[in-house]
Amino acid sequence: MNDAFAREPAWDPRRFPPAVRTPRAVQTARMLLNPQGYGQSLRRRFGPVFSLRTFPYRGALVCATGVAANQAVLTDHHRFTGGDAAALIAPAVGAGSLICTPPPRHLDHRRLLLPPFHGTRVANWAQVVRDLVHARLPDLLVDGGVPVRPWAQRLTLDVILRVVLGLTDPARTAAFRHALNAFVAMGNLAALFLPKPLQRNLGPLSPGGRFHRLRTTVRDLTREEITVRRAAPDRANRDDVLSLLLDARDAYGAGLDDEQLLDELTGLVLAGHETTATTIAWTLHLLAHHPAARDDLIADLDAGSDRLLKAVVKESGRLRPAVYNAMRTAAHDTELGGHPVPRHAFVAALFPLTHLDPDLWPEPNTFRPERHVGESPVPYALTPFGGGIRRCIGVSLAHLEIETVLSELLATAVPEPAGPMEQARLVSVTLLPARGGRVRLRGRRPRPGGSRSNA
Repeated sequence: MNDAFAREPAWDPRRFPPAVRTPRAVQTARMLLNPQGYGQSLRRRFGPVFSLRTFPYRGALVCATGVAANQAVLTDHHRFTGGDAAALIAPAVGAGSLICTPPPRHLDHRRLLLPPFHGTRVANWAQVVRDLVHARLPDLLVDGGVPVRPWAQRLTLDVILRVVLGLTDPARTAAFRHALNAFVAMGNLAALFLPKPLQRNLGPLSPGGRFHRLRTTVRDLTREEITVRRAAPDRANRDDVLSLLLDARDAYGAGLDDEQLLDELTGLVLAGHETTATTIAWTLHLLAHHPAARDDLIADLDAGSDRLLKAVVKESGRLRPAVYNAMRTAAHDTELGGHPVPRHAFVAALFPLTHLDPDLWPEPNTFRPERHVGESPVPYALTPFGGGIRRCIGVSLAHLEIETVLSELLATAVPEPAGPMEQARLVSVTLLPARGGRVRLRGRRPRPGGSRSNA
């Protein structure tokens, strides 16, 4: 699969933090079906640093769940390095993408990619996001319960295709949408977690064969778009990420070649829309099941404020962050939380468990947005988008999308429960609502003065 897995040390209880003796398959199943609950039980038993013996790791995944250990994994780049740890998803996002780029190349790539995501640039995309939200809202405002996540996936994919790739032609957009939806489907990405022999292309009906075929379709479309855009006479007047990256230069005057661009764009597109869509689904699902917080938010938005809107998004990211961990590898034999960590071991900042630490967050399992009003959390106690120099590069765009969806939707409808509160399930590295985050939407009178965007 990747050199990082080839270098991974075998399990040795003397060289790793403590772990349960449960068979690897059982630990894997429990983590997938109840990731936060199972993780909390291990933390109560072993403390803030422990090992998980799950597939696809042949050794163990070292888990950091306390705020100090979380901060060390996210910021101590001399001991815990990024890039190689993303080996599992490299076949999907591209080995040369920012997600998979190890130091010191990571910082140079980040400097090239960061300007399009600066606050002023993102603010210029606000109307694009608002228009796409309004175009998609009728699909959500239907009678009966509806799972929010599939709807949000369609919306955020359209945002990414417009903002990152700059697509405006309906036929071209439809081709990308069809290819990407097939590629990111759970059944297809599950191939990354199969044993290495089954990941190979063994024919069109094999999991590996299907994965490689769908991946080729996505990358061929993206490669064509790069070629077309390089030759476009109006490129300098466009504001999409692809057009901006074509003209980006590093400190030595070098830009990105086509293969580098291909990997970077694939990583931005795949990582950008899935996590944002999941956050939107969780937030609306949580609001539906907490009517007092929901009604307070609606009243605050009606009054022209975004104070509670930002608090709600933070609390949703605390209680149900979209991403389950931030992965690193140990650069050398070291320690974490007083436990040994061998060189090349995979190490994860499990911030969804840090977010549930009662010493940091009173009543940690309760949805209480007001805890974020006028309060600053302990550093690295709240990291739904990661932290350190590898923090999600598209976080400002994600917040713009999430806040715009909430503001526009709550101007016209009130989310209510469409069944019990859903449990989280772990798919790849994402915490998903088990049934898609189902809600029932009750219409309301238009907000005085019309809807508003807090972008």
